[in-house]
Amino acid sequence: MQREKSHSEATEGHTYVVDPPMNTVLSKLTMDEKEQIGRAIGRIASGVFVVTTERSGVRDGLLASWVCQAAFAPPMLSVAIKKERHILDLLGVGRQFNVNVLSKKNMDIFKNFVSPYKEGMDRFQGLAVAENSTAGPVLADSIAYMGCITRTMVETGDHVVVIGEIIDGGLLNAEAEPMVHLRRNGFQY
Repeated sequence: MQREKSHSEATEGHTYVVDPPMNTVLSKLTMDEKEQIGRAIGRIASGVFVVTTERSGVRDGLLASWVCQAAFAPPMLSVAIKKERHILDLLGVGRQFNVNVLSKKNMDIFKNFVSPYKEGMDRFQGLAVAENSTAGPVLADSIAYMGCITRTMVETGDHVVVIGEIIDGGLLNAEAEPMVHLRRNGFQY
């Protein structure tokens, strides 16, 4: 059974589906077992993406690797975002955002979005930005972008999964090879 509850101050006013509290199996494992599981989880390959949005003249972005297609019809994707990330304020249900697919050659974009957010920081400084999407900034040098509208948000442990319906998009640099991310330990980025 699921219940609805308001999320923490980072996303005040948004409603999420929240699973009842559970005792995790992880808390009962030995350190060796946790390390073994962490190494296995870290081998799950993922792409590297930048989620961008703009509201009331404020644009923001987030480096993300937990992005996945979620449906064919309508086309949807999911993005997992740590609960403490301030960008959740801009991604509420009914709001729009872009997912930009990074290539191996997009280290300049990667560097702009990898550091923690600081008040007043302009993550887009020095980057080619196309304003051709109603969902917010498009990183012109990325491989592709998908404009989305948030349909639901679900709490999952220490993250919120944003489910977005893809309403816009395009291939920008078809010849580029996507950046792939593997982690040494699945319990940290």
